Amino acid sequence: MSVLSSKMSTIDKVIYVTLILLALLGMAITNFSPADAHIYWLIMTLIFALGAIVTGWQQAVDKHEKTRLVTTQLFHWGSTFVAVMVVYAFLHSGQIQNETVSLMILLILSLATFLDGIHVGWQFSVLGILLAISTVIITYLDEYLWIIAIISLFFMAISFFFNKYIGQHRN
Repeated sequence: MSVLSSKMSTIDKVIYVTLILLALLGMAITNFSPADAHIYWLIMTLIFALGAIVTGWQQAVDKHEKTRLVTTQLFHWGSTFVAVMVVYAFLHSGQIQNETVSLMILLILSLATFLDGIHVGWQFSVLGILLAISTVIITYLDEYLWIIAIISLFFMAISFFFNKYIGQHRN
């Protein structure tokens, strides 16, 4: 079964919507307190990893696939976590400002989430695209929360429509 053609389960939908809502919360925190937001994004890296493992676990059909999934996810998200820690090293060495850290972590998280879509499902790639677009919007606009919220709703609607379309044509 192709990852792109897999249909989202109810748990996948809950994870997808929860991750989007938590990302929106993080963007609000970034808006109000950029210096403190990087801690939130660090925690979000771990939450996204957990969401990816749960999503992939459901798709794995046997013990071998589950072992492979967990191993792949640990390497994927472990390397993402290392990249985030490098950003913290830049911060502590004075190479970057505190306000920049959350944007860099968000960019790393968007790339990791997008690439994880290859392993656990297309919805993670869509989520990664949303995070990348949000990072660019945050960089250029002061009042960005409403714009990102509208784009997020659009992404959710398109994803669920796409999922329904796949489900009707695959059965």
